[in-house]
Amino acid sequence: MIEHVVLIKWKEATSQEVKDRLLHELGELKDKILGIVSYRVGHNFSERSLGYDAAVTSTFVDLPSLQAYGPHPEHQKIAKQLGENSVSILVVDFEPLPAQ
Repeated sequence: MIEHVVLIKWKEATSQEVKDRLLHELGELKDKILGIVSYRVGHNFSERSLGYDAAVTSTFVDLPSLQAYGPHPEHQKIAKQLGENSVSILVVDFEPLPAQ
């Protein structure tokens, strides 16, 4: 399994409606792209977020599934809109360590 974490800082001009729509559309990718095991999105409420406003966490079956996700047309459509409405997007991908 591969974990994919995305943090988003919205532009000040981005409306709440657009934020909600984009997060909703991101959440729908699980049903459109093969290899996604789970997909969760939400607005941040922590004061320790360094200004990041939203998060996406997803789990992929394997590294090839994650690699196919990036260029997938459904993902690219939303990624373009995210880029237009954000000032920063931080991505972390990792393979969880075995339980100790």
